[in-house]
Amino acid sequence: MVKEDTKKVNSKEEEPMKIYDKYMYKSQEKIKNIILIIAVFIIGFIAGYASEISTINKLNDEIDTLKSESELQ
Repeated sequence: MVKEDTKKVNSKEEEPMKIYDKYMYKSQEKIKNIILIIAVFIIGFIAGYASEISTINKLNDEIDTLKSESELQ
């Protein structure tokens, strides 16, 4: 009988904590989603920038080869 009473008291004490846990869980999920969106944006930006540099370098190499071919003729 004593064990049941303590369970009832403990369960009442834990109810506000459950609400707090739900609030914290929702906050954590929001923060995770924001961080995920920012990380994806940064990775996409870096990948786009790297591909642009690669394209520019390829075009510069083509221009240099065309210039050298035109100078030889």
